Amino acid sequence: MKNTLIFLLVACGLPACDSAPTDKANPPAAVQPPLADAIKQPMDQARDAEKQIFESADRRKQQADQM
Repeated sequence: MKNTLIFLLVACGLPACDSAPTDKANPPAAVQPPLADAIKQPMDQARDAEKQIFESADRRKQQADQM
């Protein structure tokens, strides 16, 4: 009787340990590109602005060195 009860508890508990991923955990592929673009575009603009600032600083430094 005791062994049967333990067996039933283990047999009922095993399906609860199923680690199969659910479909809800993976976002749809159609949502990812616009979201990635929305994040990437401002970052690219910031990099371009930073590049322009450094180029301007280099030009000013070269002008100062020529004087």
